[in-house]
Amino acid sequence: MMPSEADIGLAAPKTALSVYAGLVLIALGWLALIFGTPLLADSHGVLALIFYRSFSAICHQMPERSFHLHGFPLAVCSRCTGIYAGFIVGLLIAPLVRNLRESEMPHRLWLILAALPVLADFGLDFVGLFDNTFVSRTATGALLGIVAAFFILPGCVSTFRNFSTETFLWRKRISKSQP
Repeated sequence: MMPSEADIGLAAPKTALSVYAGLVLIALGWLALIFGTPLLADSHGVLALIFYRSFSAICHQMPERSFHLHGFPLAVCSRCTGIYAGFIVGLLIAPLVRNLRESEMPHRLWLILAALPVLADFGLDFVGLFDNTFVSRTATGALLGIVAAFFILPGCVSTFRNFSTETFLWRKRISKSQP
């Protein structure tokens, strides 16, 4: 008997494409909120404040370490902006590099290697050996974001592949048990 695509770690094409499209839309929406928050600051101050406060849970938002748009800082710092923009770039590159249906993640070493420049940039600045810049913070964040996409995408494909398969099998059992 030949193994099924699910047995060898491949999701159904429709499932993989749906997960991929969903992740791209969510990431673009997230980035739109980051860039949209300063645009709202002039005309919808209360709404902008809600977004700024919401993003403060994940980022320090130091104005001197953030890009500005129309005189207001983005909702996150330059490193976080790099991570989120890099994540979108990683998602856009992913179908060119690997099959979207694959649910196996790359070796963890790649994620560790991508995090090392962020840690070095932060750590060397923290101890005073190096003054990091907008460019270094954004570039190291972008590298981490690109690589993270190659871990998050197959994890989501795997989750939804398993969810779809389990839901299908559950429905099949229910329909067999009913007269």
